[in-house]
Amino acid sequence: MKTLKLGDRGKEVLDVQSRLCSLGYDVGTDGVDGYFGRDTQEAVLTFQQESGLNADGVVADNTWCELVEGGYRAGERLMYLRIPPFRGADVLLLQRSLNCLGFNAGPEDGIFGPLTEMAVLDFQKNSGLVMDGMVDDSVLKVMAKVTKDGEPHSNEAKIPDRNGGSAGGRSLADLIVVVDPGHGGSDTGYVTATGMNEKDLNLKTSFFLAKSLERLGSKVMMTRTEDVPVPLYDRPSRANAEQADIFLSIHHNGDFSDHAQGAAAYYFSRKGYFSEAGSLLAQHIVDHLSAELGVPALPAMGRNFAVLRETEMTAVLVEPVFITGVGLEGADLEQLAQSESEAILAGLREYFGDL
Repeated sequence: MKTLKLGDRGKEVLDVQSRLCSLGYDVGTDGVDGYFGRDTQEAVLTFQQESGLNADGVVADNTWCELVEGGYRAGERLMYLRIPPFRGADVLLLQRSLNCLGFNAGPEDGIFGPLTEMAVLDFQKNSGLVMDGMVDDSVLKVMAKVTKDGEPHSNEAKIPDRNGGSAGGRSLADLIVVVDPGHGGSDTGYVTATGMNEKDLNLKTSFFLAKSLERLGSKVMMTRTEDVPVPLYDRPSRANAEQADIFLSIHHNGDFSDHAQGAAAYYFSRKGYFSEAGSLLAQHIVDHLSAELGVPALPAMGRNFAVLRETEMTAVLVEPVFITGVGLEGADLEQLAQSESEAILAGLREYFGDL
């Protein structure tokens, strides 16, 4: 889709404003007028913040998909396992309700996959309903009697990941790892005052990481190996097709201030659900990046980024440093990329107990 931002006009903006209004967001006194003004930007920012997205006030692929999926209401459609899968707020509500009742619907990602179908079948069996995996009024009515539909549950109520998310005792030689160098092509990511592109450093770090993993015996696939654009949703799709064990998306942070510093990593989180495995892996990686690069360790953070939500395996998005930070201008990028890859690998090895 066309990226929409402050100052844009047209029917695409009308569509965004209409969806925001239907979800209860205020687009200002002028209402749905097809102009992306300050009020619309504020509504988009609020929606992004509440949805766990990157809050930049710009409507790109990830925000657009969340807006569309957020419009589905429970009971509006018959849901079942299909290809492509049903997606939306109604699926998310179903997953949250099933998990709250103790039926493991898997990650609360708003995508009706095999785990969600198994949970529906289990619920139907326990409720005396026809076991067909179809979510219709009969399922929703019984569910409404035993859950507080729509209310977020606490972290303690979620179905815990196996072993609390720990994966100790596995060898990297047994794993399929997808390394995803962020951005590419005309999508440069952050660009510093001296012209250093984030996309280039992402690729350098990814190459070093991939080679190190291969030396340890891992099967590695990279979502890009040259300076080409890769559609956002193609990245997790490729990882799913590989049936990977781990997905690592490599990015670098940036800020208008050159004093911003810190190593960051993100795991999937959405409306009360979070990936315990992703959280543990992200924190291990951040700790090693901080020690290796001499930058502050930012706490591992949960986000609803597309590459974290759409992947069917443990996924982490890593931002080793702020490339706009003091001291990085004129730095040896080869050495920086190698140091970053070594720290990320050390975090992986600690998470898996492969030391």
